[in-house]
Amino acid sequence: MEIGQVIRSLIKKRGLTQKELASKIDKSTTALSQIINGAYEPKPETLDKICTVLNVPKPILYFMMISEEDIPDDKKEVYKILEPSIKEFIFSVFGSNQTEVLN
Repeated sequence: MEIGQVIRSLIKKRGLTQKELASKIDKSTTALSQIINGAYEPKPETLDKICTVLNVPKPILYFMMISEEDIPDDKKEVYKILEPSIKEFIFSVFGSNQTEVLN
């Protein structure tokens, strides 16, 4: 999953619009749209602002981007073992459920 897809999903889950998020991070709606559509990679400080507004730590955002297809074949077995535990940890820390955090 691309970072823009994750951000789009979190915007929706938080009940925000792209315009509202753009305003809160001091970016134009066009700039945010370019990030969401994958045309532009956000600068670290922009990503920090996005994470703050969406109330999600940056490492969680990165974890949400990982799919099994991203894992090298020789590491997939370990990934399959660790992924459920990591997700369970994320959900317990954030007091959320999988649908709210990862979908």
